[in-house]
Amino acid sequence: MKKAYLQVLTLTILLIIVSGCDTRRAAAEEEYIEVVGEYEGSLPEAGFRLNLTFNGPLDMHDRFQVWADSMQRQTEGMVKLNDNIYLNHMPEQMGRKISRSQFQVGVTYSLNVADSAAYNRITRDLFRRNLPFHLNVTGSYLEPERKAAVQRESLQQALDNARQKLDFLSNGRSYEIVGMEELHQSPPYAPEYYEYNRRTISRIKVKARLTE
Repeated sequence: MKKAYLQVLTLTILLIIVSGCDTRRAAAEEEYIEVVGEYEGSLPEAGFRLNLTFNGPLDMHDRFQVWADSMQRQTEGMVKLNDNIYLNHMPEQMGRKISRSQFQVGVTYSLNVADSAAYNRITRDLFRRNLPFHLNVTGSYLEPERKAAVQRESLQQALDNARQKLDFLSNGRSYEIVGMEELHQSPPYAPEYYEYNRRTISRIKVKARLTE
């Protein structure tokens, strides 16, 4: 009985060892290649994302607000971010009666414009009305439909670049793509670089299994 048990145990161990060898051999026989496809392009047709700020005396606030309300009706996506009234009070004025002329107003809007012509129209209009303002470009802007199309085109270009790398590294052998992953748009520069310089970048990691 004991001898039969030992024989069964030995056979089981041998089967496990053989199975493990087959598994390692099969894994070793499958070869994989991983590459990162990249594409960087320009966006000359992109518009601008802007921050428009009014900083001026309280007496001018109503005049600016009438203009801003009119502009908001004409500009889709124009949003007021803040509206502050504060006292411009110097230390040497402590104890004196506060006058209306000491109050200042700060108002900020975010808005998107399609091109530099629209940007120039806003600045000329504000200059003509003699209103104090700051107009800052915070990035590039594309209409949602155009942005989606650009993303598709950019990813396709990155995938084509990955295929070129696979063709080179496979040395003429056939391969099958078994995995793809879009990577963050970090190298070679931070995302802000692409925003301010009206450029787009796509990076995609592709894994392929050699079949021959």
